[in-house]
Formats: sequence, C-alpha cells, structure tokens
Amino acid sequence: MNADARDVRNELAGLLPAPAERDLPGDRHRLIQEFVMTQVHPHRSPAEQVPRQRPRRRLILASALTAAAAATAAVVVIGAAGPEAAAPIAGGRSAPVATGPAGHQILLAAATTAGRTPAGSGAYWYLRTEAADWRSESWTRRDGRTWVRGGKTGGKVLQLAGPVPFRLGGPQVSFDELQRLPTEPAALKERIGELVRDSDIRTSAGRPDAAMREQMVFDGLLSLIAQLPAPPKVRAAAFQAFGGYPEVTSTGATEGGEGLLIRLDADWAARLVVDPATARIRRTNFFVTADGARISAPEGRMFTLTTEWTDRPPA
Repeated sequence: MNADARDVRNELAGLLPAPAERDLPGDRHRLIQEFVMTQVHPHRSPAEQVPRQRPRRRLILASALTAAAAATAAVVVIGAAGPEAAAPIAGGRSAPVATGPAGHQILLAAATTAGRTPAGSGAYWYLRTEAADWRSESWTRRDGRTWVRGGKTGGKVLQLAGPVPFRLGGPQVSFDELQRLPTEPAALKERIGELVRDSDIRTSAGRPDAAMREQMVFDGLLSLIAQLPAPPKVRAAAFQAFGGYPEVTSTGATEGGEGLLIRLDADWAARLVVDPATARIRRTNFFVTADGARISAPEGRMFTLTTEWTDRPPA
C-alpha cells in the first residue's frame, strides 16, 4: 500500500465510530452497518431503530471490504431518515388507497416515460440522499472514481481511494456492465439473478438462499430506477419488471408524484414516490449502500433522492 492510500485509509477510519463507543462486533462491516442504523433514528435505542418485520440483509463479500466501499457506506448514508410522513404498510395498520390496475398503470406509464427520456450526459453521476436536516452526496465518474460529502466529512468533499463499483442490489457492476443489461423485463430479472448467483456475496448464514436471492433481484430493480445511471431502456424494463409483481398498490398523489407500494411478500413492501413527468423515484423507504447493506427507513419515514448527470465538479 503506497503512502497516499495509507493516508486516505487513515482519514476514512477517522470517519467511523471507535468500537469502544458501543458494544459492537469487531468486524468492520458490521461496525459500519450498526453505525448507519443508529443514525437512522438517533433518539431511539438500537432495538427500536428499525422495524423488525423482516430480517435485514447483511452482506459480507468474500474479499475484504475496501476502504472506498466502507467510506461510501459510512459517509454517503449517514443519518438516513427524514420527517416526511408515510402511511404504515404492514397488514392491519392502514388500509391501502387502491390496489391492482391503478398501481400497475402508474408503473406502465413510468416505463413508457423512462424509455423515451434521453440518457443525459455529464462527467459525473450525482446522487443526493437527504432527510429533514441532513444531506449526503456522491459524484461518480464513468471510471468509478468517486467523491462524497456528508455529515461525517464535516461538509467537505472527500475523494475516495480507488474506483467504487455500482451496487446492483447485491452484486457489484461497472458502468459499462450497467449499459449492457437486458432491456426486456423478464431477461433483466434473469440477468440480475445470474449476477447474484455468480457473485461472492455471503450473508451471516452463508450463501444466500432462494428467498434472499429473490430479495436481491427486487433490490437490484429498485437500484436501477432510483440510484444508478442505467440507460433509458434498462430503466423502462425495470419499471415493467416491478409491474410483474402481483401486489402493486397505488397510495395516490403525494408530494413529488404518485405513491406506490410494491409488495415482495407478506411481510415487507417497498414504498416509492414516482414522478410521472420524469419517471424518477423521488422518495423511497429503503435503498442499498455501496457495500451491499439494505438501509430501511423507520416506520412512517422516507428517504428523498435526487439523481442526474452533471458537469459540475464536486465542490
């Protein structure tokens, strides 16, 4: 490791809480994960911070977690909950506004808009994740070079060491691999499934089982429409693939667009706000970090996302 890399690694290490601050496992990945979760709702105890309707995924790559990925997880997603109200989603707590065709029609319209929207151009893919009183930002070039800014950087832009791959739900992909994804919904789901199967992803219980692989495919589709610089036709296919899930619920017009619930199983659903004019996801109740951790907002809250290509350099 050269001197510059050691300096960056030491600087990134300073962004993480010391293990002595809380009773955390010594493993670096779990330290990051626990720290992110405490920031989701800093006024609750750890056991109360995230609803336990479904076991949360913890991915551990067979290779060591890089400093760049660790920094992205620790810096880009710090403080992950805003005050925006969202109706409860589990059974018995709130009745959905509409289900079936209305929700699927919103996805179909979004797919049509996404497929017709120009890909955009710029030197950096810009992603902003925010809530009430915090903001985290990242700028990523096509070669994977990434800059971040957030609360743990003191509001300053930090360039990460080495290229940072994009995270397609579970597996890592390069910008070029994103451009080559299938543009037909069934083939897209199948390809994400292949990437999950062929990756070196491990959960706390070992290799992902069938249910976990299905969840990773679901997460990959969300990443394509909400976070990643996917081509227009790939985004359109992802919207269409979501329309293939049997329970898609429209929750009506809301700030930023149309509200949707897309249920993966009886225990959990994705809550999204889709802007029909741009086919962009404006708000969501979960996202996947650069190290593969799924971060869910506390019940009744959502993340606000902004994505675009830009030539404005990180500053």
